[in-house]
Amino acid sequence: MQKENYRNKTTIMLFPTIDQTSTVSSDIISMKNWRHADIHIAVGPIGKAAAVTLEKSAAVAAASTAMSFSKYLSTGFRLKYDGASVDTPAAAGETVTGAGGGIGYVYEDLGGKLVCYAHNGTTFVDNEVLTFSGGKTAVADGIQYDEDILVPRTASSDTFNLAAVANKEYVIPVDASDLGDGYDCVQVEIADCDTATHLCIWADLSDPRYAAEIPETAIYD
Repeated sequence: MQKENYRNKTTIMLFPTIDQTSTVSSDIISMKNWRHADIHIAVGPIGKAAAVTLEKSAAVAAASTAMSFSKYLSTGFRLKYDGASVDTPAAAGETVTGAGGGIGYVYEDLGGKLVCYAHNGTTFVDNEVLTFSGGKTAVADGIQYDEDILVPRTASSDTFNLAAVANKEYVIPVDASDLGDGYDCVQVEIADCDTATHLCIWADLSDPRYAAEIPETAIYD
């Protein structure tokens, strides 16, 4: 097993899991001493879909300037199939729907195996008919698996939605250079998720600017 070097990485909690009933503003992190952060949002039960945005600032006291970003990752899964009606792979972005109600979006069709994202939470059942939005049909070869993988996604207009589906994870990669001149702090904002929502936010910071026995802070600027 590869040993992780604690001197080159640190993890900080930005928002603890609670029964959230309104909007969420995470703690602000400073990237003054770090070149990269992977911001994780883990969602348990969630009342409704909610938009995620980032804000930036020059200090950890407050953040109010919208930050541009286009990349994030979300929980995905793999699904094997056979009996395809055509040999042509399904296109990225197509939906695949199982006869039992499972729905996912195709990230990649490898011919007999799908990599998907945005699962609606209903299990795909072995031997059920799969219908693709592009017209292709197939038969599920087992249930979905590898539900812990993270699949690359593209944010639209500097935002994306937490889906109203429980037990999902989202990751936003942020480089310090993405913040632009005069900014070195970033904060996560999440719209009202409604009642009975549990989520937490944390950041894995890596690539420190300065080598040190004890990593530099990320909660002070």
